[in-house]
Amino acid sequence: MKFLRQHWYDIGAVVMVIAAILTAIYWHDMSVLRRLAAMNFVVILWHMFEEYRLPGGEGAITNMLMQPSDKGPVDRYPLNQNNAMFINVVAAYIVYLFPVIWPNVMWLSFMPVLFGMTQVIMHAFMTPRKMHTLYSPGELACVLGHLPIGIYWFYYTISTGRLDWANVIGGVIYQVLFIVVIMMKVGYGVLADPDSKYPFPKAEFERSGYAERIRNLK
Repeated sequence: MKFLRQHWYDIGAVVMVIAAILTAIYWHDMSVLRRLAAMNFVVILWHMFEEYRLPGGEGAITNMLMQPSDKGPVDRYPLNQNNAMFINVVAAYIVYLFPVIWPNVMWLSFMPVLFGMTQVIMHAFMTPRKMHTLYSPGELACVLGHLPIGIYWFYYTISTGRLDWANVIGGVIYQVLFIVVIMMKVGYGVLADPDSKYPFPKAEFERSGYAERIRNLK
């Protein structure tokens, strides 16, 4: 588990490359919806690698800038290695991978598409605005990946009559449940601990200088 906590996003990068290669190989055998879901799965793994490895710094950005708290040390609260792994692994391998397997279940596909598009607001606007910069880790994946995939997914499903209000409502409920149960109740609830045994190591927390940049803003 220690290895997984430290390298889940690196493992994800390997899965990303394999998934991208398989998508390219089987492209012509896949439906449009499966292609879009497969690309979105690749992008979420890129997104997470961008946040935590290259350039990294998401732990510091979350704990020091976007969700600061005086309840615990910034290297472990509210985000720590353990809940960061849990939230992101569940998101990638359930929320984003399941639509690849069942692309025609519209509410199942709707949720990650919508979730990815809304991440643009956080990564391209809210976080850069607070950091006084044009870029935040995860922004490239959002702007170049989630956003265009999402726009085309909506265009395709609406123009072909596949997306109806029942699936929109189902997808919204699914997203709310994911945010409330997985992220808030478990990730930022049960697994968030001011005395967590799983702090971000200094090398990870200080990666790419974002922690120092944020300290200088105060």
